[in-house]
Amino acid sequence: MIFLYFIVGYCALYLVIWLHEVGHGVVYAKYKCKDNPFKVYVPFYLFFSTPQPVDEIKAQALNSKKYFNVGIAGIIVNLLFGIPISFLMLTNEFNHSILVFFFYSFALFHLVEAASYLTISNVFLSSDMITVQNYKPKLRIPLFLIGIFIVVLIVFMLFKSPDSWKLGYIISIIIMILSMGLGRAIFSRKARAA
Repeated sequence: MIFLYFIVGYCALYLVIWLHEVGHGVVYAKYKCKDNPFKVYVPFYLFFSTPQPVDEIKAQALNSKKYFNVGIAGIIVNLLFGIPISFLMLTNEFNHSILVFFFYSFALFHLVEAASYLTISNVFLSSDMITVQNYKPKLRIPLFLIGIFIVVLIVFMLFKSPDSWKLGYIISIIIMILSMGLGRAIFSRKARAA
């Protein structure tokens, strides 16, 4: 049964990361830098996911506002899915089925991804938050405060989750935060070097 929960949790996380990249892809497509916004690169090991393929020549011609829109789109997707579904999960009584576990994980992982961008990547400037810095640096402050609100919501979701799920969620979140933080730092460093 633990293996089944692991697979379902992995599927929820994969979908969260895929949707985040599709968020970027939709805006790239709006700016004619991408043909199919749903064709993104998310490997099974999840690291270094990107909205590729993107027409790099057209993307490099985007101004800072458009590039900001591309960058923030993934985070907005995380919030658009994570916040409503988490409130739905927290305000209703559900049996502790595998389907409920999927949706609870889906909401929680969206929030963790958004919070990691809005707080950690905001303080240790990397990845999508660089587009905020390049566009309007003062936006980092309200985005950080939103990130703190999301962290509080994550903690509340952890407390409200069934006891049998708590340890798995805590371990998953720690691994996600460490992996995302390290992955973004490496990815941002590679991008600056290129």
